[in-house]
Amino acid sequence: MTIAVAKKQKIAPERKYFTLAEARRALVLVEKIATDIQRLEAHRRSIIHEIDAAQRQDSPAEEVIAMEQEFDSLTEKLSSLVDELGAIGVELKDPSRGLVDFPALFENREILLCWQLGEPSIGYWHETSGGFIGRRSVADIERPRLTR
Repeated sequence: MTIAVAKKQKIAPERKYFTLAEARRALVLVEKIATDIQRLEAHRRSIIHEIDAAQRQDSPAEEVIAMEQEFDSLTEKLSSLVDELGAIGVELKDPSRGLVDFPALFENREILLCWQLGEPSIGYWHETSGGFIGRRSVADIERPRLTR
């Protein structure tokens, strides 16, 4: 008989951890950055399609090069915005959806407070291994725990 033992997740001391209140306060700035990221990512995707169409139509090389340069410029701007999120302590998960995670601690383990563009506030969290599909309501972590 084999007994499975859950590994205790280590907490990185240099990593920023948010309380729910801190994450919600940071959301004003994070939402602006995520909006810019989403816009840039959409523009980058449209340029990829334009480059593909131009190459299929044997467009002049100068046109294709100009589009590629614009794509590279947008990629640099996107990278800079991702770095801004990182400096705040926030992790970008999906640039198209504006999906971000705020590292947090709950019951002595690391979790991720989860938010995406269009949501009015941070209303969900998930385990670090759970991802978006494993999101649960922050009401679960806001309620005081009863000790037995």
